Amino acid sequence: MGETNFLIYLTIDDRIRHYHFSIKGKVTGFVAQYEAFIVGKWYPIIRYDTAHGFTHLDRMHSNGSVEKIPLPYWDYNEALLFAQDDIKSNWEWYRERYEKEIRG
Repeated sequence: MGETNFLIYLTIDDRIRHYHFSIKGKVTGFVAQYEAFIVGKWYPIIRYDTAHGFTHLDRMHSNGSVEKIPLPYWDYNEALLFAQDDIKSNWEWYRERYEKEIRG
């Protein structure tokens, strides 16, 4: 079983946390999380993962609540690629939404 864990810095204040397990090249579980450094602290903003036995998106809110959205991917390899692409394409929008929530 292989385990991979790394950070991808988009800017000095924005990063993707990547973690996955695989067996013979097939992903068996993963986390892809966008994190932003805001007012001196790292905050998880968006997380794709396979916890709870299914692929889903956790959308974090500044009040501490988490919105869980199931995704229609049975293949974890495909789901992980989607997650990485979505975060890389939309991280600025995700950050802006979160910062607006903080401001009220």
